[in-house]
Amino acid sequence: MPTVGGSGGGATSGSSALHQNYHINFDRPEAWGIKYFTSATLLSGLQPAEPMEGFGTGAITVGFEIGWLPMLDAGQQRIGYNGTSPEDLNKAPVFIRPMVRVNLPNKFTLIAGGPPPFQVFGVTPHLLAFGVERPLLESDPWTLRWRGYGQVGSVKGAFTCPSSALAFAPGSAGNPTQCVSQSADVVSMRYAGMQLDLSYRIPSMPKVVPHVTAAGNFIDGAIQLHAPTAYGLDQTREWTRGETFFTSGGISYLVSKKATFTVDASYTPLWVRRAADAPVTNDGLFNVRALMTYTFR
Repeated sequence: MPTVGGSGGGATSGSSALHQNYHINFDRPEAWGIKYFTSATLLSGLQPAEPMEGFGTGAITVGFEIGWLPMLDAGQQRIGYNGTSPEDLNKAPVFIRPMVRVNLPNKFTLIAGGPPPFQVFGVTPHLLAFGVERPLLESDPWTLRWRGYGQVGSVKGAFTCPSSALAFAPGSAGNPTQCVSQSADVVSMRYAGMQLDLSYRIPSMPKVVPHVTAAGNFIDGAIQLHAPTAYGLDQTREWTRGETFFTSGGISYLVSKKATFTVDASYTPLWVRRAADAPVTNDGLFNVRALMTYTFR
């Protein structure tokens, strides 16, 4: 799944350089990797529809979300050492997350979700997303809904020194980071955001509810290396912070009064400077997600 890094200036023999902790600009290649994969985990969009009578206080809804993670090309994966070293980012083709929703008084709803905390596709997630939402305006067939949300946690994997690099000699073209063993890097993927979602219940087809969503996010991410290299154990930490914008559109289908299927396509513009002398360009994330929910009360 996620991202990657490396120290800012490349390999060095100084032991102090292997334990740096420093800030990187939000448009650096390493920061782009962090915000790209963090954006894929946003608790935004995918607004499940409810029956016209709604659900009462205490209703519990469970859901299963699956999202597509587009494959990155060789240039997009070259984000380590300020865009000079390739990283292994094409690990997971999908992002999977069980969800729970609990209806509260005054039409508030609590939301929580996270991927199972065990290794799949070579990565181990420890992520918890949570939020609260409420309709702001209900004027049938239109509904305007607000949601505030956030996420804490990290993902662990061999991004800097994957097993594929160990077949090549340290310092060679196939192993430019001089890896001597597989790394155990940890990527922090924290965020906070707010969204507005506008949905429309088609009068002639009340089970079909299209929606559009717009959201603003603050991402606070970091990459902590744990990379065994020919010049020592690289434990460099890079962190970054900044704002992103998210927009999506999709359709919910009421399979029954308790079961709903929702599909959503989203886009997040992401700005990056691929090299020190290169212009800042947009290399955004487009993905498609689906959510199946069932309400027990």
